[in-house]
Amino acid sequence: MSVSLCRPLLAALAAGFAALASAAPAPTRDLVLAGGSLAICSDLAPRACIAPPSGAGRAPARFRLDDEGIARALQAPLWTHAGAPDAALRERWLEAARGSTRGEVLEAAAMEDALAATCLAERCDDTDPARPWSVLLDAERAAVLAALEVPALDGQGQRPRERALPEASRDGGGVEVLRAFVDAAQARTMGRPKIAVVTASAFDPMDPVDFYLDVFRRLGADAVWWPVDGAAAEARFERGDCTALPALRVQRLKLANREAVYPDLARYQEDHCASQPAILLQVQGVFFAGGDQWRHRQAFFQSDGRPNAWWRELQQAHAAGHVVVGGTSAGAAVQSASWMLGNGDVTAAVARSARIAPPPEPGCARGGRCGAVPEDALTLWPDGGLRFADDAIVDTHFSERARELRLLMAMQAADARWGYGADETSALRVREMDGRREIDALGAAGGWVFRRDAGMRDEVEAWYLAPGARLVVEQGLPAGRDGADAHGERVRLVIESGTAPAKRRRLPRLHSAFESGALRHLAQRLAWRCGRVEALPASPGRAELTCAEGARGWAAGNGMHGIGPLRLRFVRAGGSPPPGRPARARRDLPSPHPPR
Repeated sequence: MSVSLCRPLLAALAAGFAALASAAPAPTRDLVLAGGSLAICSDLAPRACIAPPSGAGRAPARFRLDDEGIARALQAPLWTHAGAPDAALRERWLEAARGSTRGEVLEAAAMEDALAATCLAERCDDTDPARPWSVLLDAERAAVLAALEVPALDGQGQRPRERALPEASRDGGGVEVLRAFVDAAQARTMGRPKIAVVTASAFDPMDPVDFYLDVFRRLGADAVWWPVDGAAAEARFERGDCTALPALRVQRLKLANREAVYPDLARYQEDHCASQPAILLQVQGVFFAGGDQWRHRQAFFQSDGRPNAWWRELQQAHAAGHVVVGGTSAGAAVQSASWMLGNGDVTAAVARSARIAPPPEPGCARGGRCGAVPEDALTLWPDGGLRFADDAIVDTHFSERARELRLLMAMQAADARWGYGADETSALRVREMDGRREIDALGAAGGWVFRRDAGMRDEVEAWYLAPGARLVVEQGLPAGRDGADAHGERVRLVIESGTAPAKRRRLPRLHSAFESGALRHLAQRLAWRCGRVEALPASPGRAELTCAEGARGWAAGNGMHGIGPLRLRFVRAGGSPPPGRPARARRDLPSPHPPR
């Protein structure tokens, strides 16, 4: 064929490919936000099982106070938090506890009892430096136990793996959530989907690995551990020395003895750090485990606040629609793109101003070691979490821990437009595509969606989403036209055909908005009795739920009621002014991401 004939043909082919590219659908960015407490049966969660698991599996960890364990527990890098007991006191305490246990191998509860009972004076108060366990931070307690853990290895040096048994779970809500995540990954491949699991939020990131790999395998996916955490991130990106990883586990994560307890996972993590396999080119989903969202964030951001290469790769893969991102509890909370919630009791959140600060160390109130930020303070981080939940703050364990007003206060402080609150054993699935956002509820209950307009202070527009409806948000519309608001958004609640109307049901007697499930119960009452104000005390004020214009209710197949839109208000007692912008912690912060 002559060149003169090739050129028109090539031009036609190029035009055809361009037309196909322009006609290709925009990528769908998919996010599954689970509220925690998935209640999935496993060797280490027999209470979640219909019947106790049978056969050989992983048993609970066991611990021993011997020379090697005490030496590991006394390592100076484990005790760098301000106010920690001095080295001589720590050694006296552990030696005295060894005498009471006679060097026997004990399960966790028995070892904790022995450590807690050891008093180095004639008499100790409940919280007393002479009873060191009583004043330790949660992280210090966990560090001691990790140092004392006895490896559970067979004669070939193999350790028993934890088995997940989702089909034997007493409650199917958590299984439904994870199955929906697998289905979303499956939609991105022709074969069996592959899922990467991130466990950086756990105090011991190696502990939950077997469970997640097995549960996803049993639900129809291949799973791989993505062994990223704060120690691995520092070794890879800040030191450029992966041989430093064992020492960094002790320094950054306060974790000793992992090479003995999990020899296979320790080797795998070190190999991954050194070789950096392209995991995100091989997977269709990335799932974040529960624990502490601050630890998750430290795996993806450097000490100067810049995101590392792991985060950039994940952001690109998610933005292109190649992977679905999900998480439970802290693994969902860390997806916040607006300010990230770090900590906070709901009663403190409505009574005092929020703090821009890392969360205080859990357990710091016991020994008076919290510094300027009380342990119950509402803490927020203005750079957000991993930033996959566009313009939203994410909260979890939501109705069960009565966190509605906490999220309202956080959204006000951060001037956030959206808030997602996922209930336990449930999830909110958020899909973004070409100017459209769709939000569905999954699992045993559902979750709350909050929307805050300009000028709103102690108030949000709210939907309680139970399965059976979808919240559709059209974005980028001309403001003020076709029902679009000043932000160019139009919000519609689409209820599935055949869904039953909400019916009157007996609800518990409620006394406070701080009771577990209280505002969810009020919303369910409004679902069949719209038209009145429902209010509950919430010192120093009260919480009010009212139906907004066009509110609709429905009954989900799982017995839950959904309704929206509502108005959720916090009305302050005596006209007291609302808290102002968050107060910055009075202590200096040498780094926005200090080790915890």
